[in-house]
Amino acid sequence: NLRTNFLTPIHPQKKRKQSAKMVTAVQKSSNKLPDLSGAALDAICVLGAPEPGEDQEEETGRRRAVASGKFVDPIKHLDQWRVICIDFHRFRTKNPDKCKVLIRQGIPEFLRGSLWQSLAMPRELLQKYPPDLYEKMRQVEVAPCEDEIVRDIHRTFPKHVLYCDKKGLGQQQLLNVLRAYSVFNPEVGYCQGMGFICGILLMYMNEEDSFLMLISLLDNYKMSGLFMVGLPLLKKYFFQLQRLLAMHMPHLCNHLAQQGVEPTIYASKWFMTVCICNFPFSTVVRIWDIFLAEGVKIIFRVALALLKLNQDTLLNESFESILETLKQAPSRVESDTLIQVALSFKLKNKTLKDIETEWWAQSSSAM
Repeated sequence: NLRTNFLTPIHPQKKRKQSAKMVTAVQKSSNKLPDLSGAALDAICVLGAPEPGEDQEEETGRRRAVASGKFVDPIKHLDQWRVICIDFHRFRTKNPDKCKVLIRQGIPEFLRGSLWQSLAMPRELLQKYPPDLYEKMRQVEVAPCEDEIVRDIHRTFPKHVLYCDKKGLGQQQLLNVLRAYSVFNPEVGYCQGMGFICGILLMYMNEEDSFLMLISLLDNYKMSGLFMVGLPLLKKYFFQLQRLLAMHMPHLCNHLAQQGVEPTIYASKWFMTVCICNFPFSTVVRIWDIFLAEGVKIIFRVALALLKLNQDTLLNESFESILETLKQAPSRVESDTLIQVALSFKLKNKTLKDIETEWWAQSSSAM
C-alpha cells in the first residue's frame, strides 16, 4: 500500500527569484548564444570552493560540507545555470561531464520543471502523436481503472498543500492526468505508485506536460514494466539489487538472507516511485534530477547507500527490527550525505547488464 507522509516543498528563496529574473533578462537580451567552450566555459563552471567567513548559524549539513571542502557556493551554482539554460542541450552535448556534475549538485528549484522536461524530452513525442493528444485522451468518456484512480487520489501526498483538499485543483489534475494515461495506454492502465509520480510532476508543470512526461517515463525510461501485470521489471530490479548487495556488502547480504529479508520486502517503493515514498522532499527532487539525467542506476545506488549507512544497526537486528530500520532510513539521512554516499558506489552499465543476463537465464530455466 503505497502511502507516505510527505513534506511540503520549500518555497524558492529570494536569491533564487532574483536569479530567475536574471535568466529571463539574459534570454531576452541575447541575440546569439554565448561560447560555452574553452576559457568561457571554465569561467562559469568552476565548481564551488568554500568562501571564507561563512555564517556560523548555517544549517548543520552545510557547515559539514564547508568543513570537508565540498561546499558548493549557491550563488555561483545559480550563475552557472543561468548561462547554461540559454541552450541546455548544446551545453550538455559539448560538456557532458561538467553537466553531469552540475545536475548531481542539484538543479535550482525554479528551473527544475523546465530542465526535467529538457532531460526527458516529452515534447518529442508529439512528432509521432497528434498535438492535441492530451485533450483527446481526456475527452474519452469511459476510462480503464477510473474507479481505482478515484479511490487512490486522496492517498497521494495527503499532507501536501496541492493535494490535501478533496475538492481542490491538485486532486482534480491528478485524476485528469492519470485517467488520460489509462486511456492512452490501457495495457498498463493504472497501478498504485503512478499517482506519486504524476503528483510530483504536477508540482513543477501543467497537466499536459505532466501527461507527456508520464508517457516518456513509462516508454523511454522503460518504467512501464514496473506497473504491468506481474511486475516483470520490478522482479528484475530485485534480482539485480540482491546481486549488487552481495558484491558490495557480503556480510550484510548474508545476515539479511538469514533473517529472511529480501529486496521484495523493502525496496518495491524505492523502484516503483523513484524514491518518493518516505523520502524528504529535498532528497526526492535531487534523486529525480539524477534519474532523469542518468537513468535507473541512481536508484540502485541510493538503495545501496541506505543499506551501507545503516549497516552496523542492521547487522544487530532481527526480521521485524530490520524492516522498521529500512522503513525509517530514508527520512533519517541528510540529502547531501545520501547523494554523496550513493554516488560513491561504482556501478557500470555492464555490471547491470551482466546481472540482467543472469536473471534472464534463471527465469528461462524456471519456466
